[in-house]
Amino acid sequence: MFYTLVNYFDVWGNPADGFEINNQCIEREAVEIPEDWTAKKIVTWLFENGFLTTADMRKLRVEEYGEVIEIQMKNGFPLFAFTPNYNYTPAKAGQPESVKR
Repeated sequence: MFYTLVNYFDVWGNPADGFEINNQCIEREAVEIPEDWTAKKIVTWLFENGFLTTADMRKLRVEEYGEVIEIQMKNGFPLFAFTPNYNYTPAKAGQPESVKR
């Protein structure tokens, strides 16, 4: 399935009262995430592609809300989300920006 990678670059709040996403931007339009990928594999891909400074699962967590995949700090602070991109179809001549296997 193809997803859009969204960066939550402006977040307010705290763990006790909750967090609010104040601003966000699209980092990538078409990221392919195979169904068999684990939370660790998703975090590793984000780290290897320069979106995270660590892939340490003791500091991060991956939450799924329906088809949305959200990457958070352990305290719930939201960092990124993969949202379904139903409109994307890969071009036959080229490859999409996809997750490396």
